[in-house]
Amino acid sequence: MLEHFNKHEHQFVLKVSDWVNQVYYSHKIKTTKFLTLREQEIVQMLVNQNSEVRVSFEGGFQKAERKRAILYPDYLKLNNLSQYVKGYEIEYNQKLVTLKHPQILGSLTALNIDRSLIGDIVVLSNGRIYLAICEEFSEFFLQHFHKVGKHSILIKESSISQFEKIDQEDEFEIIISSMRLDVIVASLMKVSRSQVHEYIMQAGVQVNWVIEQNHSRICQIGDVLSIKRHGRFRLKVLKSRTKSERFVIIVGKTV
Repeated sequence: MLEHFNKHEHQFVLKVSDWVNQVYYSHKIKTTKFLTLREQEIVQMLVNQNSEVRVSFEGGFQKAERKRAILYPDYLKLNNLSQYVKGYEIEYNQKLVTLKHPQILGSLTALNIDRSLIGDIVVLSNGRIYLAICEEFSEFFLQHFHKVGKHSILIKESSISQFEKIDQEDEFEIIISSMRLDVIVASLMKVSRSQVHEYIMQAGVQVNWVIEQNHSRICQIGDVLSIKRHGRFRLKVLKSRTKSERFVIIVGKTV
């Protein structure tokens, strides 16, 4: 089974296999924390191998990216999946500051809150901010999350199912000699390729939500690169080629 997965995914694959067995033998529902797109894919793949176990995913928002998996015996019918996710609005003084996704997430992780307890964070064009969290974590969240940086905030429960998860991106251009992963990452990080090689080998880069350690991989337009401590980048458009055959790429960085 493990040979079909990246070695960095083996531990998670074994964990999911255990979840499936728990549901199969105990006939009880198993609810996970929030999962990435790749983790959701792995859960679905392993559940599909057992005809007596089913899985549903819930992230609160329309088109949510991060979702909880709810594994259950195939004879059960799940109602009200939204009960597993709590939605909240973050209120703050927009006249004094404009808060963005990295600031919200940074303040939460500064409280030693496990990232997997937090779903999507949605910042609307009007500055209003909503987020999804695990239902069982809501009490701790309300007790401890009162500031983003030095700015005071108010938290109120909110229905988030009406909102759609749409990534907001800052666009910019890069000019690169090839579409190799190391070349692109070096341009995005503004460091040398030798430094990038080490970063890639230390599992610091994901391509389409999967850790990639092949620095010579050829990337494609549409690929999403996640670089640890640097953010998420989408290769959006091949704008042109220069006279020296270099690639001019429009990149969108998630904000």
